[in-house]
Amino acid sequence: MIQANKIVRFSKQAKILGNGLAVIDFASRVGNVQNSYQAGEKWERNLFIESSSFATSAVTGSVAVNVGGAALTFLVAATPIGWIGLIIGGVAVAGVAAAASLGVNSIVKDNAGDVYDLLMKELIP
Repeated sequence: MIQANKIVRFSKQAKILGNGLAVIDFASRVGNVQNSYQAGEKWERNLFIESSSFATSAVTGSVAVNVGGAALTFLVAATPIGWIGLIIGGVAVAGVAAAASLGVNSIVKDNAGDVYDLLMKELIP
């Protein structure tokens, strides 16, 4: 019972930390758009790039966590590995989710500008 309470407390703290990191990431992206606006650059294009990469990386991270959580539930039900396996699996899921999120963010940031240019070309001939 004590261990279960510790894990619940840890998960609550991790959730707060995760939400805080998302707010920091979002704020830095808003700062990037603000800087491009102040520099007289195409801030709308930058807004499209930042918002697209934020949304896709957030969705990717959430999907990875959900799939990993389901796998951990199956792991706990299927094997007598115990709490150590669950903790190691949780760290692995967090690592995979972070890596997938960062990878998708990078890919979208590299390509979203071209998508924006194509959309603007099609919408405004």
